[in-house]
Amino acid sequence: MSNQLKTLSKSQLEKLISESVSEYLAEDVNCTVSNMDTPNIDTEAKIEHDKERRMFFEINLSYVESEGY
Repeated sequence: MSNQLKTLSKSQLEKLISESVSEYLAEDVNCTVSNMDTPNIDTEAKIEHDKERRMFFEINLSYVESEGY
């Protein structure tokens, strides 16, 4: 079994988060991902025995409020 989290690039993750939060806030949100780590995915043998998939990262979200507020 492979780990699909390891296929997410930093830019893909930023886009996914930005779009989701932008929709929620009804504002254009910028997202920056840093310190991205996908532990325990170095060997396929280890992945096969561990069903939990993890990814750690830090994000910085920012937006400028619309004039209507």
